[in-house]
Amino acid sequence: MTSIEWLEEKLNDFLQFEYSKEWDVINKLIEQAKEMHKKEIIEAFDNGDFNIHLDYGEFEKKYKSAEQYYQETFKKD
Repeated sequence: MTSIEWLEEKLNDFLQFEYSKEWDVINKLIEQAKEMHKKEIIEAFDNGDFNIHLDYGEFEKKYKSAEQYYQETFKKD
């Protein structure tokens, strides 16, 4: 669970109010924040070399793409 998903869960628990235009705006902001977070993680992955690990003296790529890293790291159920 990402920090944004955690915040979304807490807001849902705390605010539990009926449908409103304000809640629509909050949900849209949360979805926008999730997309921004995903892009930040992928950019950090692409800019770093932590996706490479040493295996029997040879380097091999652990993840084929930043998208794979993001999905396997942050989208666990």
